[in-house]
Amino acid sequence: MSETNLTTELANGTIKTVEATGGIGMLGINLKIFIAQLINFVVVLLVLWKWVYKPFVKLLDDRSSRIEKSVKQTQEIEERLAKSEKEQKQILVQARAEAASVLEQARTDAENRKKELIDSAKQEVQRVVAQGKEQLKVEKVTMIKEAKSEIVEIAITAAEKILKESVDQKSSQKFAQEVVDKIDKV
Repeated sequence: MSETNLTTELANGTIKTVEATGGIGMLGINLKIFIAQLINFVVVLLVLWKWVYKPFVKLLDDRSSRIEKSVKQTQEIEERLAKSEKEQKQILVQARAEAASVLEQARTDAENRKKELIDSAKQEVQRVVAQGKEQLKVEKVTMIKEAKSEIVEIAITAAEKILKESVDQKSSQKFAQEVVDKIDKV
C-alpha cells in the first residue's frame, strides 16, 4: 500500500501543480522559469543583435560592396583592355596603310627621278651629238675652204708651170695628172 499512497500523493501534487500553472504545467513547463528564460533569451538576443549581428551584417555589406566594386573595376579594366586592343589594331592597320602609302610614294618618286635622269641623259646625249654634228660641219666647211684654197694654189702653180713651159698636149695632161694626184693625197 505504500506504493499506492506514494503514487496517489504524486498524482495529487501534480494536480496541484497543474492547477497552479494551468495547462502549461501538464507539459512539464514551469511558467515562472519559462518567463525568466524568455526574458534571458530576449536580453541575449538584443545583446547579440547590437554587438554581434549588426557588426557582422555591416562587415558582410562592406565585403559585398568591395566585391561589387572589384567586379566593376574588373569589368572596366576588361573594357579598357578590349578598347586598347581595338585601338592597337586600328593603329597597326593605319600604320600599315601609311607605310604602304610612303612606300608607294617612294616608288613613284624613284620612277619619276629615274625618268628625269633618263630624259636628262637623253637630252645631254642629243646636245653632245648636236654639238658634234655642228663641230663636224664647221670642220667640214673649214676643210672645204682649205681644200679649195689648196686647189686654187695648185691650179695657179700648175697654170704657171704650164705657161712657163710650152703648152703642148702631153705636158698639159701630165700637169693635170699631177694636180689630181696632189688633190688625192690631200
